[in-house]
Amino acid sequence: MSDSPSASAQPTPLQHSSKKRLSTLLGVVASVSVLVLALWFLHRELAALSFDDIVAHARSIPTATLFGSIAFAICSYVALTGYDVTALRHINRTLPYRQTALTSFMAWAVGHNVGIATLSGGSVRYRMYSLGGLTATEIARVVVFISVTFSIGAALLLGVALLFMPATQTAALNLPQNLDTFAGLALLAIPCCYFAASTLRKEPISFRNWQMSVPQPSIALAQIAVSVADLVFAAATLYVLLAPILDIGFFSFLGLFLLAIAAGVVSSVPGGIGVFEAVIVAALPQVDTTTLLGTIIVYRLIYYIAPLILALSVLLTHEVRQHGHIIQQSTEKAGDWLSGIAPQVIGAMVFLAGVVLLISGASPAIEARLDLIARAIPLPLLELSHLAGSVVGVALLMLARGLYQRLHTAYLATLGALAIGIALSLLKGLDYEESLILGAVMLAIWFSRDEFHRVGSLATQRFSAQWTTAIVCVLCIVAWVGFVSFRQVQYSDQLWWQFAFQAEAPRILRAGVVAAMAALAFALWKLLRTGPNEPTSVTLDQDLEDVRRVLATASQASSNIALLGDKRFLWSADRQAFIMYQINGDSWIAMGDPVGPVSHQEELVWAFRQLVDRHGGRTVFYQVSEESLAHYIDLGLSLAKLGEDARVFLAGFNLQGSRRADLRQAVNRAKKHNASFEVISQPDVSGISATLRGISDHWLSEKATAEKGFSIGSFSEAYIEQFDCAVVRVENDIVAFANLWPAPGGGELSIDLMRYDERAPKGVMDYLFVELMLWGAANGYQWFSLGMAPLSGMEQHALAPLWHKLGHLIFTHGETFYNFEGLRSYKEKFDPVWSPRYLACPDGWWNLPKALLDSSILISGGMHRLLMK
Repeated sequence: MSDSPSASAQPTPLQHSSKKRLSTLLGVVASVSVLVLALWFLHRELAALSFDDIVAHARSIPTATLFGSIAFAICSYVALTGYDVTALRHINRTLPYRQTALTSFMAWAVGHNVGIATLSGGSVRYRMYSLGGLTATEIARVVVFISVTFSIGAALLLGVALLFMPATQTAALNLPQNLDTFAGLALLAIPCCYFAASTLRKEPISFRNWQMSVPQPSIALAQIAVSVADLVFAAATLYVLLAPILDIGFFSFLGLFLLAIAAGVVSSVPGGIGVFEAVIVAALPQVDTTTLLGTIIVYRLIYYIAPLILALSVLLTHEVRQHGHIIQQSTEKAGDWLSGIAPQVIGAMVFLAGVVLLISGASPAIEARLDLIARAIPLPLLELSHLAGSVVGVALLMLARGLYQRLHTAYLATLGALAIGIALSLLKGLDYEESLILGAVMLAIWFSRDEFHRVGSLATQRFSAQWTTAIVCVLCIVAWVGFVSFRQVQYSDQLWWQFAFQAEAPRILRAGVVAAMAALAFALWKLLRTGPNEPTSVTLDQDLEDVRRVLATASQASSNIALLGDKRFLWSADRQAFIMYQINGDSWIAMGDPVGPVSHQEELVWAFRQLVDRHGGRTVFYQVSEESLAHYIDLGLSLAKLGEDARVFLAGFNLQGSRRADLRQAVNRAKKHNASFEVISQPDVSGISATLRGISDHWLSEKATAEKGFSIGSFSEAYIEQFDCAVVRVENDIVAFANLWPAPGGGELSIDLMRYDERAPKGVMDYLFVELMLWGAANGYQWFSLGMAPLSGMEQHALAPLWHKLGHLIFTHGETFYNFEGLRSYKEKFDPVWSPRYLACPDGWWNLPKALLDSSILISGGMHRLLMK
């Protein structure tokens, strides 16, 4: 994909961009402000301490204590698998425990560290569970159920802890008098009411536009047990490290731990880093701050970093075996799962590698190693390596985003940055531990190289609010580490110009400024960079010729709607694939999946998202297939089911049996009226277009309706003359017609317009469909698409999303506006295979209804036509 993909038609700049960006900026500022306040508090508490003291305590923890902490961490991650097991049981789906446990571990390992919900609750679980046979709706229900499970367990434990928390702890946290009792009782009421509802209530629990069915009492008890076990083991992981120096029991500590976790979640700071530490330090004023922070560092290594490294090791092992061609048949499916989430896990690891480089650059070097360096290299090389190491660290933070988006350029740049980082780590302080970490990440990336195949520039990629927040938070933490490490050094202007092997404070000060300048330069470059050329007109003959060329190998017959002439086109760089779209309001609506080779799909959907973001619009994909959902999940979009597409397998189609009685009757009736079927080839359609126009006008008049557009064809000579046309004749007069949509690449045939006049025999549609299917089978087509049945196949159970409940209600009782159920029943008599179709749009309570409204207005040709029957 080129940096400036071509698209059809000049878009009008949208006015919603500034408001959207302001909202994003305020979210980033709020999260960073919370982190800065937490770091300021820690800075004040550490006024008389040094960073060396903190590290020294961390290293002094006994080995037996470390193994005890590791054991509790393992127990916690085993308990975490119970979240997924219980959720699957609730939705009546069963997967082997090994598969469920692997999914749970990978999702939590990434989510704990990155703190971005779309990674842990979205694309990681989606990719792994979808290959296990779960639908997008079922996976969404699993994610919601897991969130509820965690919440009720945390409410139970925190409520009990607040009721029995010693007064010294509540005073240290500056909680208002009696608030702990009131809050404790309120929190305890949540799991109690939840369990009571599971016993007594049958209707779903509702909150605003969110609904969840009430689980069985046994499942509700399992939820509480699993979440309590997880949180108790997680707290014990830290408690066992602190136990020798604490003067409170485990239960009191558990309450403090949960408060710290809650504060980190509310702050939206990735991993709650800084915020978690500040709450723990504030709640335990009687414990030495150096000891506390040193212990928390060890806790984070055990509970956060080690699982992520293990996840990376699992991926690395898989990729080594895959490239060595020694995967056994029994593990191929698991291999597919792991490959699917490799970009997320490796992106997180590269981000952490950048953090390692930056914190290393802000920390004092080991004195003995520094003495060795002083004998081996000149001072200017040491100074330069320190500055360059910080720049490479910042670069890795930026490149992690590109890896998550599977960019090949990001893959190449990351390999180079890691190689340079390894060399710089050795030059600036003989940090071989750091070099080994970077080397392991580099090896994992190289073995997973097939996953980074997108062509594009990192400069054109959008950095979300979460990624921006994470990067700014890291830079704040790095600056804080530098201040803590050298708080004993008195600042003066002369520090900037002190150069010596032992002058570490000036060196780190310069490196910090260079890192901040590198990040600022990248931000300004993206901000001021000239955007790509705007899309050009679709009326160019070359565009239409290219559209026809791509359609000649299309796999879906519905792609032929591109020739209607009412859409814009976003092309791949080699013009072998395109996205067709149109703009209505602030919604940029793409019709269906990208058309062209599958290898171009991922790049095109990202390019479309970036094009929309540049104009401050809402990204919408309308009627996308289940096979391509992973691309839209990766974009951070939410999914809503629109209905189901009916496809008839032509090899097995015939008129035999009792189920085909109505179709046989329609065919016989048509023949009694001397009806005949014929397919007019495309070059000859112009000779009958006037007749077809008359039939079409009569049909519209009889139906008291108007032409539609976008996803449905509208009659025009220019449009109808681009296709073969099936006609029904009575006494040699054409009385019905349908234009044919072929898709040779997928062996699929369909129709768009199907119209008839008053001379057509009763059941002419059935007759035309039957003859078309028989004709398609005779001409080598494998499938006949009957099109989508809107709102068909919506979930009816209590746990179904609100949109599904509303859709099912309209489907069942909305015959006043449209015969949804009748259309489904009509298509059923052809015994089709049903495939779901989705709408993908940004998350948020307003985005789905607005996207649906804008799509409907676009299809109807205006609001006034939308309100017509």
